[in-house]
Amino acid sequence: MAMVTPNGTTLLKAVKPFKTGWKGDKIHCTYKRIFTPRAKKHMQIGQWCFIENFGLTPATGKYKATSHKYKLSIISSSLVTSSSLKIDDSFLSLTPYESIINGSLDSNFLIDVIGQAIDIGDLQVVQVLDKERKKL
Repeated sequence: MAMVTPNGTTLLKAVKPFKTGWKGDKIHCTYKRIFTPRAKKHMQIGQWCFIENFGLTPATGKYKATSHKYKLSIISSSLVTSSSLKIDDSFLSLTPYESIINGSLDSNFLIDVIGQAIDIGDLQVVQVLDKERKKL
């Protein structure tokens, strides 16, 4: 059962594709190029917005932007508006360096990392899908 807040909405982390009224979690959002002006107007890094009428599909593929099992899609009937909501939580999920080094992470998820390069090796040329790529 999803957690319902006092104003009658359900937290986004409990989202199901057949329900409505979600909020409050980090989720991957996509949109087609035709909707770029609509998305750019109100969807800025660090700014909160309301999104009504959106698509919801399972998050699949090799690399996922969040651990949420669904991704949100801006569609033709979507309405994106600014929000006066201000929460200082950056929604970063910083990963301990030890977890990266010891290989205990699921390699299908992208991770948030803040760090400083302390050494850069030589430039290497490697084959990737029969094409030469440079690796640093």
